[in-house]
Amino acid sequence: MSKVKNVSGGPLEVPLLDMRVVEAGEVVEVPDFQPAHNPGSEPGDPDYLAIVWPPDKWEPVTDPAVTAEKSAKAQAGKAAV
Repeated sequence: MSKVKNVSGGPLEVPLLDMRVVEAGEVVEVPDFQPAHNPGSEPGDPDYLAIVWPPDKWEPVTDPAVTAEKSAKAQAGKAAV
């Protein structure tokens, strides 16, 4: 599983997440491979079914960035109180 951020500028419906709508700027955890993927396969094999998230709509997110984003939101929430 990986984390990606919706950078499309609008909501996106994601069939791999049971047709969930992901809002602009939202970070979600997504699968790296299609359900029929063979874990023993390698790139180039016909049963290597990696999912490619279009870069114009999705941006990979590393855990430190997610943590920093959550911290920034928490600080903003405390400042508003």
